[in-house]
Amino acid sequence: MSEWWTQYVGKVQNAGVFFPEENWLGLTSVNGLKLMTYRFHRDIPKALVFIFHGMFGESNESSHVAKFLYNEGYAVLSMEQEGHGKSEGKKGAVGSYRAMAHDSMKFIHKAIKFYPDSTPIFLIGFSMGGTITAMLSLLKPEIISGILLLAPALGVHPEFEPFLRKIVRCLNCCCGCLKLKKFDGNLLSRNTDYIKYIEINPYTYSGKMSVRTAVNTLDGLNEIQEQVNNITVPVVLIQGGVDKIVSADMNENFIKDCKSRDAEYWFYENMFHDIYHEPEINEIMDRCVDWINSRLPHDEAEIL
Repeated sequence: MSEWWTQYVGKVQNAGVFFPEENWLGLTSVNGLKLMTYRFHRDIPKALVFIFHGMFGESNESSHVAKFLYNEGYAVLSMEQEGHGKSEGKKGAVGSYRAMAHDSMKFIHKAIKFYPDSTPIFLIGFSMGGTITAMLSLLKPEIISGILLLAPALGVHPEFEPFLRKIVRCLNCCCGCLKLKKFDGNLLSRNTDYIKYIEINPYTYSGKMSVRTAVNTLDGLNEIQEQVNNITVPVVLIQGGVDKIVSADMNENFIKDCKSRDAEYWFYENMFHDIYHEPEINEIMDRCVDWINSRLPHDEAEIL
């Protein structure tokens, strides 16, 4: 009997590609739930690259990217947030962003003990994972060599449905489990096979968002929006021009206004939100590798 993903091999970039190690590191959330961990391991990597997934996603959504980075000499590590992928918790429920950042930092601190001291640390975050990555760079800038933000959610656009925002907050007081409209998967990617793929993926959630998840997301975005310009670590933000989920204008303004002296904005006019599964991903990953390599310590760079 074939696996659920077999029919998408060659049509979806990550289909049939998986992290070779899972559950390699014991990790629990602030709520005491087991979180799944993954990695492509090297004993002595050029750098450690931590990847943080998007809302309702899973770690293997970026497995093809992780494998590419591993082949370039990095150790690549990932975890799944509470309620996501194979981690414990209610599927489709997103809790406190601050708690997710705490769990993610715990993961980093536990994981780096398996590698040589002073190995450079880079973070990659997509969408919600970009929000978490930005929060981590504010929490511990001294241990992070750079962050790569892929279509990150860094705040709530002021023109985004102000009335709706008020309504969901009111509803959260009495019926937080109430479901809102189902998310339109066609907004994610130009790859129609990928839209079908995530619908049948048992480790992603493609149902309706709850009121409580919407409020927790608004709260998390409001919190990061107040702080994000204080980021000082090297940062590159990658954004598509046809992204209807996050604001390209807000993300470009962040790069212009943040305190980092090493900030770049890579804009792809025809790209949708889910950068991992857009046609430009191969070019983007080549650029990402060059960006990381150029920010390695001098002795590491000489090995390249």
